[in-house]
Amino acid sequence: MNFPVIAQAAGGGFNPSLILMVALFAVLILMMFRGRKKQAAQQEKLKTNTVPGAKVMTNSGIFGTVVGIDAEDRVQVEVANGVVLTLHRQAISTFLDNEASAAPAAASDAAAPATETPAGETAEETLRRLNDEGKDDRNA
Repeated sequence: MNFPVIAQAAGGGFNPSLILMVALFAVLILMMFRGRKKQAAQQEKLKTNTVPGAKVMTNSGIFGTVVGIDAEDRVQVEVANGVVLTLHRQAISTFLDNEASAAPAAASDAAAPATETPAGETAEETLRRLNDEGKDDRNA
């Protein structure tokens, strides 16, 4: 009865949406490999930069200096005189020594800084000053 209609529907042909789906799947796979490669490079950087004496910031925002490294990926970080925290190596998020050396280069490249830095000001004082500049009674 409706045999010719069924034969035409099952008959196939060129389907452009199939090409689009395959292309999107290929892009998804490439992005997954790229992410894993980036993560592996970050882990390698973490291992090479974690040396005693390196200034670090943890994921929770604690600043300190690496005192020692254990064979089980535990790092001793001194946060104050006589206060040593034992953390996992992956708890370290940033190495401050590299940023400190990159900061003067970035400052010299800038045409005119927005605010003048007073002479003899430490990094912590600069951060506090810049953080408090735009605040008023409503934002405090």
